[in-house]
Amino acid sequence: MRAFLGVAALSAGVIFSGMAWAQTNASLAPVEAFGRLPAVFDAAISPDGRRIVLAESNAAGLTWVSVINLDNPRERSTFGPPEHTQLRAIGWVDDNFVSFFVTRTYSANQLPLPQGYRMRSAVQRVDIFRWGVINLASGAPRMLFVNPEDQWADWGAALIAPISGDSGYARMIGGNTNFDRGNAALYRINLQNGRVNRITPIGTNLDTISYALDDQGQVLARFDSDRESNRWGVFVYDGGQPRPLADGVSATGEAPSVEGLLSDSRIAMLMLSGEENGFGTLYAIDRTGGDRQVLFQREGFDIEGTVNDPWTRRVVGAYWVEDETRQHFFEPDLQAVRDAAVAALGPATRLETWSRDRSRFIVYAERGMDGGAYYLFAPAANSMRRLGLRYPELANRVGGERQAIRYRARDGTQIPAILTLPAGERRNLPLVLLPHGGPHLVRDSLDFYYRAAFLVSRGYAVLQPNFRGSGGYGDAWQRAGYRQWGGLMQHDLEDGVDALVRAGIVDPARVCIVGHSYGGYAALAGATMTPERHRCAVSIAGPSDLTQMLLDMERRTGGDDSMTSDWWRQSIGDRQEDRENVRAASPANLADRVQVPILLIHGADDTVVPIDQSRRMLNRLRAAGKDVRFVELRGDDHWLSDAETRIQTLRELDTFLGQHLNATSH
Repeated sequence: MRAFLGVAALSAGVIFSGMAWAQTNASLAPVEAFGRLPAVFDAAISPDGRRIVLAESNAAGLTWVSVINLDNPRERSTFGPPEHTQLRAIGWVDDNFVSFFVTRTYSANQLPLPQGYRMRSAVQRVDIFRWGVINLASGAPRMLFVNPEDQWADWGAALIAPISGDSGYARMIGGNTNFDRGNAALYRINLQNGRVNRITPIGTNLDTISYALDDQGQVLARFDSDRESNRWGVFVYDGGQPRPLADGVSATGEAPSVEGLLSDSRIAMLMLSGEENGFGTLYAIDRTGGDRQVLFQREGFDIEGTVNDPWTRRVVGAYWVEDETRQHFFEPDLQAVRDAAVAALGPATRLETWSRDRSRFIVYAERGMDGGAYYLFAPAANSMRRLGLRYPELANRVGGERQAIRYRARDGTQIPAILTLPAGERRNLPLVLLPHGGPHLVRDSLDFYYRAAFLVSRGYAVLQPNFRGSGGYGDAWQRAGYRQWGGLMQHDLEDGVDALVRAGIVDPARVCIVGHSYGGYAALAGATMTPERHRCAVSIAGPSDLTQMLLDMERRTGGDDSMTSDWWRQSIGDRQEDRENVRAASPANLADRVQVPILLIHGADDTVVPIDQSRRMLNRLRAAGKDVRFVELRGDDHWLSDAETRIQTLRELDTFLGQHLNATSH
């Protein structure tokens, strides 16, 4: 059930509660408790079920990998990530090797650029994504390279493991796939010494962007996309030979995703827009004749991905997001385990991974606004053991209520949103309007968000609208936001505030719009296009000059015909054909309209939205004599991956909002 802000509710000044998490505030948690990196941010269990691996961090922001013997927890080994890298995820290759995934931000002059690639002065940082393994017998970590002499070949390389019948080896998909150039290649890699052999199958061409493999490391399917025509193709392999399975043309050249084999050896393919209903749908496809049947769909929501068995990689379930992340399993034993876990921990529970014999499971669950935790679940014994809280200092210390609502937009459309209210009085509250990033393929849910939890702990109501253009609600909903930067997407945000004002919950004179990435753009758009609606605005890594943003994307991805450039033009508009509209939607061109204080925060190593975007806005605001503060986060990226700068950002928010919304600053 969802709460609705309909006409009757608004006229009565009442919100009818639906799915909600409520908690009483025991004591105020410090800024550091919210801004720290999660104490445990990933967990996985070994194939034999005897050990777990955790990705952990401390309050100072140091991260490491821990391997723990479940039968003797004192038997624990720790490994730090390579120097100057960010640990992102961990897993198991087999019982002898742990895998880890890291990123590193490089300056342009640290890596030789591919031929034909240009980088302008404002775009001098690039993130490289890499995999490594830890040999538990020797204790030695090793980075994996498909081509040690060409580090760009590993820019987005994927590690595929385990491989049945090929002990000590894994597969990697790499090659010159960076900058949307295709030419993906498949490699067999020795985990002991890191040596690689290219095993690219017959039929590979420059348009190949990826592969799907079966459990034995054989190519199951190949994905091609022509960057000029945006025609995509999916090919299946039988006996090493490719055969066309599906093709088409999309706005960006993006193809449907082959997720893996089903138990009956049919292929599971996820199409982001199901032909039958316009929603992301999972299909089962016969490899021989191509006959297709709907395997799983959810009315009103996109299926966002599959759950794959960690050891066979067969597709065993699907997941999607309603008010929170949901899972459905096609195999009765796995569905029974999930049902039991939900019964023990609540609806915000999902199975993460499991041992090969399915006797032990890693479960993730959120209970109230505690930040979530990982658990070890043994179904046969009905034993649930907590492995670690993500935010241990927040336990029982974040008061308030988080609920899913709908409100009516000015054209009558019902807009879904997440509303978080502080403990105590619920009338005439100061509001932080917190639009999400993206803006497409992204949406907010009841899942824990540290920034919203921090704001509500300081006494602010927080509204997170899933405006048109957001992902998860079908193709039509997302397309409604295309080329609507500063338009319909912004109107949906404004209408959410109006709904809360009419309900008596929010004081219209105390509204601040705060956002990150696209949300940062929306904050600047609000401050420039409708300045009378806000007391203040905060942009964290937000674009301000859309014309320049489009040009930067073309240069970063090797041309205006790349998949990434196509995606941005579809979202924003074409910088030449839609020149005037793009200029009119750029806050940097509207700085003279600003009437409220603005806080700009940006990571110096941002590779998604260059810091030049905030500097442009700063210069325009200063030239217009406006009230602006700029905070440069040295050494941090687009996602604010460092604990120190996350904490710095929250402190800046705390002070700024306390000054301008007349709330207490701590």
